[in-house]
Amino acid sequence: MRSLRDLGIGLAAIRSVLHRERTVAETAAQWADALDAQIRTLRLQRAVLRAVAARGSAAEELPNMTELARLSARERRRIITDFVEDALDGVHAPAYRSGLLAAVPDLPDDPTPEQIGAWTELAALVREPELRAALRRLAEYSARTGPAAEEAHAAGETDPAGREQDAVRVAELMRLRGEEAVTAGLAPDSPAAEPVVAELVAAWLPTQAGTADPPAEDGPQARGRLLEQLETAAEPAVERYWQLLCTVTGRPAPPRWETAGTWTAAALRAHLRPYELDRSAFDGTDPDRVMLAYAEVARDVGALVAAVRPEDLGLPTPCAGWSVRQLLDHMVWENLMAASIAEDAPRGDHAADHLGDDHRAAFEDSVRAALAAFTGSGMLHRTYGPYEAPGAMIVQQVVVELLAHGWDLARATGAPTGLAPEAAEETLAAARRIYGAAPRTEGSSFAPERPAPPGAGAVDRLAAYLGRDPV
Repeated sequence: MRSLRDLGIGLAAIRSVLHRERTVAETAAQWADALDAQIRTLRLQRAVLRAVAARGSAAEELPNMTELARLSARERRRIITDFVEDALDGVHAPAYRSGLLAAVPDLPDDPTPEQIGAWTELAALVREPELRAALRRLAEYSARTGPAAEEAHAAGETDPAGREQDAVRVAELMRLRGEEAVTAGLAPDSPAAEPVVAELVAAWLPTQAGTADPPAEDGPQARGRLLEQLETAAEPAVERYWQLLCTVTGRPAPPRWETAGTWTAAALRAHLRPYELDRSAFDGTDPDRVMLAYAEVARDVGALVAAVRPEDLGLPTPCAGWSVRQLLDHMVWENLMAASIAEDAPRGDHAADHLGDDHRAAFEDSVRAALAAFTGSGMLHRTYGPYEAPGAMIVQQVVVELLAHGWDLARATGAPTGLAPEAAEETLAAARRIYGAAPRTEGSSFAPERPAPPGAGAVDRLAAYLGRDPV
C-alpha cells in the first residue's frame, strides 16, 4: 500500500482498497482521472500566466482572462453564436451565416499562451460595434449578390462546395499575382498591369455562375463587380477575427491580403475596360541614355530638394493631399524601391517615414543607393515581372516620376520649373510611350491630359501630359 501512497493516493482511498471495497485497478483509474483534471487546470493556469506576462496585462485584466480561459467549449461556442446571430439579425444570407457558425473557438486541452491571448482578444473583439457592422455589411453583400443555399439548390447547383473551392483558388491566384506585381514594381495603373487584370478576371468569372446577374465575359460589368467584391471584403476587423480564430484553434492563419488586395483593387479601378497591351512600350529604351537622364534629373531635382527650408515642408503641392514633406518622402521612396527591385529584394515599407530629420540627406542617400543598384546589379539589361518588363524601362519610369514630382516641388516652393533641359524632351517622349495606353480614370495616377500653353518647356508639357495644370 506504500506504493499507492507514494503515487499520491489519499488515505481514504487506500483504506477502501484494504477493506476490499474497491480494487487497486478501480482506485488507480479514479485517481488518474482526477490527476488528468488537475493537470488540465494547471496547464490552463500556466498558459494564462504566460499570456499575462507576454501581454504585459494589468492586474484588473486577470479576473477576466482567467474566467474566459475556464469557459467550457459549449460556453465559448455560445459567445460566438450569440455574436453572429446578433450581427446578422434579419439578413437572409444562410451560406454566409453557416460559415461563420461553423468556425468555433475550440481551445485544446493544453493551450499555449498565444492561444489564451488570442481567445481573450477574440472575446473582446466580438463585443466591438465595428466588427458587428463589418460582418453585417459582408452578409448583406452576400445576400444581394449570391443565392442562398436553397436558391442554389433550386437552380440546379449540385456542388456548392466545389464552387467555394474554386473561389478559394481564385483568391490565392489574386494574392499571388498581386504580390508578384508589387515585388516587380509594377504600377497598378501602368499598361503592363492590364494583362494581370485580364488573367484574374478570366479566372474569377466561372466562380460567379449561380450568383445574381452573373457577368458573362470580361468587360466593365465584370471588372466593376470584382472591384466591388474586393472593396467589400476589405474589412480589417473581420480579417483580425479570422486570424484570432485560427490562432485559438491551432489552424494555419489565412494569408495576409492587404498588399495584394490593395494592388488588385487599384489595378481594377485603373483598368475598368479591357485593352490589348502594346508591347512596343517596352521597346526603344537605351540603357545608357536612361542612366544619363536619371543622373541629370536627380542632380537638378536634388538642387531643388536642397533648397527646401524646414518651414516649407508643410506647404501644399499640386499632388492632391500631399504636403512638400509627403512629396519628398514619396520621391525618396521611389528611388529606394527601384534600387530594391534591382537588388531582388523589393521593399515593403511604403508607409514608413523615409525622410527622418534631414530631408536633404535622405534624398541624396536614396539617389546614391539607386545609382549603385542600377549600375551594379545588371538591372539595365534584365527583365522583371511576369510580363518581362525591361529593367531599363523601370529606371525610365523612375526618371519620369522624379521629373514630374520635381515640377510639383518647384511649383510648391516657387522655384523655376525648367529642370534637366537635356533630358526633359526624351523623358516626355518616354512618358508618352510608356503611359500612352494608361487609362485616365478614377484611381489612376494620371488625370486627363491638360493643354500646355504655347511655348511651354518640356517639363511643363510633361506635367500637362500627366494631368497637372501648367498655367
